Amino acid sequence: MNKQIRIKRSYKQILYGKKEEIFKLLCPVREKEWLQGWDYKMIYSESGFAEKGCIFETNNDFGSYQWVMTKYDNSDYCIQFVKFIQGKMIVIIDIELKDGDQDIVYCDIHYTFTAIDDSIIDEMHTENSQEVFNRHMKLWEGSINYFIKTGEMMIQ
Repeated sequence: MNKQIRIKRSYKQILYGKKEEIFKLLCPVREKEWLQGWDYKMIYSESGFAEKGCIFETNNDFGSYQWVMTKYDNSDYCIQFVKFIQGKMIVIIDIELKDGDQDIVYCDIHYTFTAIDDSIIDEMHTENSQEVFNRHMKLWEGSINYFIKTGEMMIQ
């Protein structure tokens, strides 16, 4: 097996609020409230929000992506998404919230990118370099913290 077809990235966000409230924001529906540019189409959800088995789709300049929420544990505050980039890549996203001091929550985020088309391996490594990944995670961290503090979306 070619190890270059898979890369892993991790990041620890520091969020300011209550774990229970932050966890509720990790949802395709609620994300639209706090992350500029986020949009989705719900394909399936019994509750209409994040839950195990929830399926949704996102679109951007690079294409259409299908997402499946494969884990949703609101007692241990961890979730997992699998994102399908048709014919190119599968991305597994694991997120776990852990208590810190006072109103600090640590959000451990782990992405596993796997190319299913050898022709995109170089592109996958470039677009998901540690630097690019960290920049994305810092934006997400700032956006959610701003929303928790103000109740409004951070506009850039």
